[in-house]
Amino acid sequence: MNDFSTIPLAIQNSRLFCSLFFLGGGLGIGAWASSLPVLSVQMNLDQGQLGLVLICFALGAIAMMTNVGRLVTIVPSSVLSLLGSLTFGAALLALPYAESAHWLAVIVFFAGAGFGTLDVSMNTDAAALERFLHRQVMSSFHAVFSFGSLAGALVVGQILSRGGALNLCLGVTGIGVAVIAPVAWIGWNKSSWIHIPPAPVETKDAQLQGVFKTHLYLLGGLAFLGMLAEGGMMDWSAIYIVTRSGAAESTGAYGFAAFATMMAMGRLFGDAIANRIGQMRTLRYCAVVCAASVVAIILMGGNLTVALVALTVCGLGLANIVPTLFAAAGRVGGTSVARAMSTVTTMGYAGLLLGPGLLGLIAQISSLAASFGVIALAFVAISFSTRSLTHTNGHLQGSFKAASAASVDSATSHRPS
Repeated sequence: MNDFSTIPLAIQNSRLFCSLFFLGGGLGIGAWASSLPVLSVQMNLDQGQLGLVLICFALGAIAMMTNVGRLVTIVPSSVLSLLGSLTFGAALLALPYAESAHWLAVIVFFAGAGFGTLDVSMNTDAAALERFLHRQVMSSFHAVFSFGSLAGALVVGQILSRGGALNLCLGVTGIGVAVIAPVAWIGWNKSSWIHIPPAPVETKDAQLQGVFKTHLYLLGGLAFLGMLAEGGMMDWSAIYIVTRSGAAESTGAYGFAAFATMMAMGRLFGDAIANRIGQMRTLRYCAVVCAASVVAIILMGGNLTVALVALTVCGLGLANIVPTLFAAAGRVGGTSVARAMSTVTTMGYAGLLLGPGLLGLIAQISSLAASFGVIALAFVAISFSTRSLTHTNGHLQGSFKAASAASVDSATSHRPS
């Protein structure tokens, strides 16, 4: 394990400026999520229409996420992070001025495209740093993202509680996203980046490939469920508190802020916990805590105090589910690391981006409580699936070691005497 004092200054600087991209992305998402109740009122949207708006965000993000992998071979990931941030910030600025639902959908699509570009590219750089350090640090980056979300929610809550309008809420935060990005990009490029050694050559063994695919899709499936639940809590928790308890819109924003606070705090300690007790055990315990919290929200959501406490506990449990899954994908091994990260993040973000919109449609057909029931089931499924994931992970690592040893033996036997 690397002590912070032994990490080269170039890596420390790169980690700092990469974190700034996470901060800007979190700021924008926090403002976006906590402004949804006001946006729905201003645009006179019902729950189904709001769900469709969220799907437009998802479509924009997925349209870019599926292409960023190819773009990285042409354009540096830091440049993509910069462009994504600027697009995201500009879209937030424009949202309050949409004159119709059609224009709102277009702007939200571009907001999603900007965020999708930023998210994939900044996680790519974070994964590269993690591979260099040979230990899990992904949670620390996601902690910065959560602190950014908290800041965005607090800004919106303060502005709304003082009688401010939506254009001021998203204007301030949109400018913040756009200003942070150039600072991060300039700092990242001024850092003397250290070349990360290439991963071992991937084996062609058919059995290993089968185990790898099983492991990969298990990780991706859990990432889908985890990020569906995270996106649902981010986009619907404030609305649920407002509609179920009759609280003010500013209270809903503060509720989201409490949720984001606990996510940030949990992620500060997530890397240490995962490195100590193991990734899968961390994942299992976090999922159980989240499932219990969401059930409490469903059963006692009318009680504002209980709902807020359960929401904060859920934030603590949810904090390290996604970072742990991303870190596990990055440790699969061989030259398949990039493929694993790409697949797992794509499947995960499909849940994050499509999930809230689908949950909105469920709420329209049935109720918000039913949507939260789906979230609770997702956490239960994650908890029960960790045992299978642990088994395939052990099989995979053993196979990689055996294949690596066989490769070395083969090379030695053919060496000229």
